[in-house]
Amino acid sequence: MRGIYIMGGYPAKSSLSDCFKLAESAGFDFVEAGIPFNDPIADGQVIASAGEAALKNGVTTEAIISELEKFKQSPVKRFFMTYSNVVYHYGVKKFSDRVKSFTNGIILADMPNRSAKLFYQMGFEVPIVPFATLETRESDMELINQSKSEIIYFVGLRGITGGVANFKSQEMINKLNMIKKNTDKKIIIGFGIKTAQDTKDAFAIASGFVVGTEAVKRQTDLKNYESYVRELTR
Repeated sequence: MRGIYIMGGYPAKSSLSDCFKLAESAGFDFVEAGIPFNDPIADGQVIASAGEAALKNGVTTEAIISELEKFKQSPVKRFFMTYSNVVYHYGVKKFSDRVKSFTNGIILADMPNRSAKLFYQMGFEVPIVPFATLETRESDMELINQSKSEIIYFVGLRGITGGVANFKSQEMINKLNMIKKNTDKKIIIGFGIKTAQDTKDAFAIASGFVVGTEAVKRQTDLKNYESYVRELTR
């Protein structure tokens, strides 16, 4: 599965739609629509700055939801990526009721897997994508498998977005092999995907990838963005 992260509202309120169309045309399988948050602890400078700019532009959670909803008939799968406080502020059940008919899941960057049940107890019906990392143990897989999500988001490096991952490291390969043996879910590598070669390396060891920082860098220039996304799916 080929995935791409798009920061909603950056650099303009229509940017999510513009970038979604180009990603769809390039052959991406899913899109993560980023809803900005004013304290993005997991994000590197590029994505954090893009989110800050989007908020200064006046973009709202509802505006991004409405923008993604336009593509509910698209064959491209649709995920939201944001932080727990964004959903809390909107209203946990209200958010779920608003988006559950057209989204495949949500990635909450600050939510440990064990905390997802708290949202479900509040009436949240959208699959919360579980995380796996280089520290994930076999004993963690039972909780990961309880998720209704079809994918696992594998954090391919230690640290924040925008870093460099080594997709041929024995540590990563061993960890992914362990996870594969203990789940039927698709394993998507995030963090560290920058080049077409990175995507090939990711596919060699997992079910797919999602590219974030390098794509967001190009959202201000749609011609450059189009060239980049097409390069990643050749």
